[in-house]
Amino acid sequence: MMHTLNIDADKCTACRACELACSFTHEGAFVPRLSRIRVVRFLGQGLNVPVVCVNCARPTCVEVCPTGAAHIDRGVPVVCIDEEECIGCRDCVKACPFGAADFNDEKEVAFICDLCDGEPACVDNCIYGALSFEPVQTVAQRKRRATAESFALGEHIA
Repeated sequence: MMHTLNIDADKCTACRACELACSFTHEGAFVPRLSRIRVVRFLGQGLNVPVVCVNCARPTCVEVCPTGAAHIDRGVPVVCIDEEECIGCRDCVKACPFGAADFNDEKEVAFICDLCDGEPACVDNCIYGALSFEPVQTVAQRKRRATAESFALGEHIA
């Protein structure tokens, strides 16, 4: 059963524990700029949105990679970047429409969320429940119900 990283921005407080957990898991250091998940803050609206790879069906980052370093790992399945194959051209970073791919200047390689091989550290460390890792069907059912509820309550009318 395929799982997805689900984000509930209403619960995100921008504590950035997800960023710290991610950078420590992947880089062995608490360095938010090396995190594969980034919290974008909209101060005027009081909204915080964690941004992470959405694992597109046809990822442009994979399509533009000249070496094949950016590829889909069918085991999880997620977009991955093989550091050994990456030549540091940043084409994948530029191609991602969501800004999810980034670049490690020290290692001179691109990086992207790999869902920690199916056990995302960001989810385990999100104390407010803004992040969850659930079956795609569960997320879809919850969204269908929320949509139906908004229609039933007349909230869909502008």
